[in-house]
Amino acid sequence: MKSILSLFCVITLATLFFGTFPVFAEEPEHDHFDIAPYFQDGKLLTGGLSHDGDRIDPPIIVYGYEFGEDQYDPFNPSDPGVNQSAGVGNLPFGDPIRYNILTSLLYWDGTGDVNFRLPAGQTEIVLRMGSKEKILTGSSGSQTGSLIAAVGAGGTIHEHFTTSLFAGPGMENVPGEPGFVEPAQGIYAFSLELTLDSGGTLYTSDPLWIIFNHGMDEEIHDAAMEHFVPEPATFTFLGFSGLTLLRRKG
Repeated sequence: MKSILSLFCVITLATLFFGTFPVFAEEPEHDHFDIAPYFQDGKLLTGGLSHDGDRIDPPIIVYGYEFGEDQYDPFNPSDPGVNQSAGVGNLPFGDPIRYNILTSLLYWDGTGDVNFRLPAGQTEIVLRMGSKEKILTGSSGSQTGSLIAAVGAGGTIHEHFTTSLFAGPGMENVPGEPGFVEPAQGIYAFSLELTLDSGGTLYTSDPLWIIFNHGMDEEIHDAAMEHFVPEPATFTFLGFSGLTLLRRKG
């Protein structure tokens, strides 16, 4: 309750400066927010869309997710998603949306001030989209990604990455399976961008940050997310992370 009240106070102050108020879902604890692409004024932007239809308009650049929500398969969540409804994002039918990875894998153990560094040991994330996969490590750097999907009828798209966390190459990450080694608890982060190839022009989104929590308190997860929000985007972050905060604490 204290965190929810604190968030309300911050948003109230932000409202005085920005003159707007973020939209909150009635039951955000049940929502998982996907990356929602928009094509507006010659720019590729990103907002948020839940599977229940709750929507946050762009720009949003920080998205928080959890390892461990499935007790039987905690380290292979189908997040993040890339999701837009018909008639909303103005996405051109048939044009391809792709992604690129912009950073190596970053890690914070949750102690002290937010301080991302190399992940523990040989920890890696395997990021899959369809049959294509990319491996992120502490030294993998930027990588050309692959096709997410061609825009469907009415400007729709709905695909999901699978983000798999491993303690090291070749190790098992499903509890109970032979050779299982649990990855280090902490916060894992990486950046990616979306691209839209339309009419002979390649449009590129702002860099997006994907922040996964493994075993940390949600206050730590929230601090890690806020760390990647440049001013003056803090208000936009609050509009989106407030929803994920309420969902995670629900």
